[in-house]
Amino acid sequence: MITIREADTRDIQLLQAIGCATYREHFSSIWSSAGLQQFLNQDFAPEHLAQSLDARHSHLWLLALDAQQPIGFAKLNWRRPVPGSEASGAELQKIYLLKSQAGKGYGRRLLQHVLQRASDAGETCLWLDVLKSNSGARRFYESAGLRQISEVPFNTDLEQIGMWVMARDLPLPKQPQATKDPAP
Repeated sequence: MITIREADTRDIQLLQAIGCATYREHFSSIWSSAGLQQFLNQDFAPEHLAQSLDARHSHLWLLALDAQQPIGFAKLNWRRPVPGSEASGAELQKIYLLKSQAGKGYGRRLLQHVLQRASDAGETCLWLDVLKSNSGARRFYESAGLRQISEVPFNTDLEQIGMWVMARDLPLPKQPQATKDPAP
């Protein structure tokens, strides 16, 4: 059973460790060793993470924990323009789980939590980009209602890969129903 909670600056070391571990597991094949290390040193630098965690009006970091051990995380960015569209919405910039946790429903649970948080924040859509070569992730997102809407370039130090932009509309947050005053 996992728990999902908001991360804060006390979680910088956890996010750095789980971020580097999950990214290496999933994407080391598209980088050279030096290129991968440079990317991780930049993307998961403690200073970079601290700035992002402090900017709660712009970002939301979620940690997925199993028995208080981190197994994954997600990062949402609020009110971001959707590439190839006039719309804006919540960008799911990162959602990673350790490979050892795959197939247990944890990814679906984390994604559902992300969708609910974005909807509750008043975002009208959720969007993300996924490597064109990552057909498994694309199928996962399609099963959650996201559809390909455009593509954007993405390069590593080894190759040009490209990414699909996927999005889905979000329901408006439920408003409390007003109760009628009893008739006099």
